[in-house]
Amino acid sequence: MSSTERKNAYQVVARRFRPRTFAEVVGQDEVLHSLRHTIVSGRIPHAFLFAGSRGVGKTTLARILARCLNCAQGPTPDPCGECEPCRSILEERNADFVEIDAASHNGVDDIRELRERVGFASMGSRYKVYLLDEAHMLSKPAWNAFLKTLEEPPPNVVFIMATTELAKVPDTIRSRCRLETFRQVSEADIAARLQRICQSEGVTVDVEVLADLARKSRGGLRDAETALERVLASAQASGGTMTFAEYQARFHRVGFEQARDVVAALVAGEAGPALRFAAQIEATGADEREALGDLLDVLRVLLLLLVDGKDTPLVAYDGDRAGLLALAERAGVERIDAMIQAGLAGRERLRQLEDRRLVLEVTLLRMARVGALPLLADLARAVASGEGGDAGPASAPAARRPAAAGAAVPAPAAAAPVAASGDPAARLRAWAEKHRPSFLSTIEACSITMEGDVVTLTLASERKLHRDRLASPGVKQEVAQVLSESYGRPIVVQVRDAGAVNSAGPTPSAAGASAPAARRTVEPGEAVQRVAKRFDGRIIRSEDRAPE
Repeated sequence: MSSTERKNAYQVVARRFRPRTFAEVVGQDEVLHSLRHTIVSGRIPHAFLFAGSRGVGKTTLARILARCLNCAQGPTPDPCGECEPCRSILEERNADFVEIDAASHNGVDDIRELRERVGFASMGSRYKVYLLDEAHMLSKPAWNAFLKTLEEPPPNVVFIMATTELAKVPDTIRSRCRLETFRQVSEADIAARLQRICQSEGVTVDVEVLADLARKSRGGLRDAETALERVLASAQASGGTMTFAEYQARFHRVGFEQARDVVAALVAGEAGPALRFAAQIEATGADEREALGDLLDVLRVLLLLLVDGKDTPLVAYDGDRAGLLALAERAGVERIDAMIQAGLAGRERLRQLEDRRLVLEVTLLRMARVGALPLLADLARAVASGEGGDAGPASAPAARRPAAAGAAVPAPAAAAPVAASGDPAARLRAWAEKHRPSFLSTIEACSITMEGDVVTLTLASERKLHRDRLASPGVKQEVAQVLSESYGRPIVVQVRDAGAVNSAGPTPSAAGASAPAARRTVEPGEAVQRVAKRFDGRIIRSEDRAPE
């Protein structure tokens, strides 16, 4: 391509509006201050390591730094942009500024070639600058081959390494570089930057649109500018303006307000509006993961408002905070936490399964189910007062101790039978499947019963492996902790050996607990029936202690 064709070729927004000076860079004040001081003082290290998430300005600042070092008026923190070194670097034709994609040049041979080039004199520039992008992709042998050159390069050679995964850069490399850590750009800075781009393009875009683009970029300015590309093209095609309603219709965006209404229905335990929302997402062709992400954004705001108060600076929402806080107080910390966990699990399933609408519907149903279930404290209070098990979300207190996400609420009364949803065996199996797969076979080899606040594991296997596991005090303590957190009250765990019980009668547990008193079967009381009905449970048996 000729120079004229290259000049006339279209460039995307992210490249066309790439900052050319430190003053144009947004959201990296600490890094800019450090680099300015370094240049002004003349104490320029031979190696920089720029670390940060994608799209926050690492490569851009590396190119600006190269111009600062080689400007005809420099080294200066304010390159002129008019001299030959500045223009040649901007036009990517300066032989002394070399960009290397470490993702595709990550072997020992590539580093050997680099070492040979470093030894040659510059082509007229003050500094030879080498930029290694995605430096964490270098192989271990390549790092080792690069180590000596990085430590003692020839005079007037500067290395700049950019990485999104600092943890993958060896400590031996990090110790030889000036580390500059880039933070994610704030939503306010991103929105302001997008507003300036729109003004330069002669397009009027509602601030709500820019705020939504900034929020969805997750701190990455380049991602926001890439998303703005479509908005600008659509706005220019329709008279140079873009309202938020047009944006929602054309780009199938849910928006915070609609997501808030759906969350309000979920908190109330209403699944109908949520399912209609899922149908709308499919009909408009919107992305299910993004739609679920919008709901999670609202839930996050509710959690922050509830924990840190209405005036929390952690929330960038300028709308009806009082209304959101009231919604958060109706839900409570535990429900919000459980709904977030259900939503995150659903987003992960959407990445793996093809039937995305079904996954979305099931996820929303689970979130609504969380809103419909009463909490342990509410149910216990209702049963104790004889009001029945109808404690619902509306009567939930403002703050409660967080419960395990997605866990069924257990029966509150110690003497009441455990409904199917509160089965300790099911809870232990679910815990083992997720956190201790190796312990699952031992759980399945046990008969697990619950009497009041005592859970008994009776081993029915002769395998030494299971016996040794259950004999460990650490295992019993861990099982007791899991059940205590699940039920919301202290649970005592005792272990029995079925063989020993059959041959020698009942023996005390390893924890020293005495054998329970004789029990007799009784008809389930009214309170027990209310609990089972409330949880859609099934009464397996109802027992009472026989008088001693």
